[in-house]
Amino acid sequence: MKPSHYNKIDEAFNIENRTEEERLLKNIKEVKKALDIANINFENITEPQLIDSCIYELRAMQMKYEYLLTLAKARNLVSEIKK
Repeated sequence: MKPSHYNKIDEAFNIENRTEEERLLKNIKEVKKALDIANINFENITEPQLIDSCIYELRAMQMKYEYLLTLAKARNLVSEIKK
């Protein structure tokens, strides 16, 4: 088994070699996960001082997700998103 620092090097190399479409799809998955977390946080928040913060975070993730989906649609990658 490789030492862990080799895994990081391999991961960095793979990221550099990804196509633009692969990076876009990866970003969509990451933003979708962040959006899901923001939704959960918003649903469970009880402190009035944090409600506005959660709303801004949720809206920011929604806007970013919509933007990335628009890019994916322009590149005909919509079917890849559902995988």
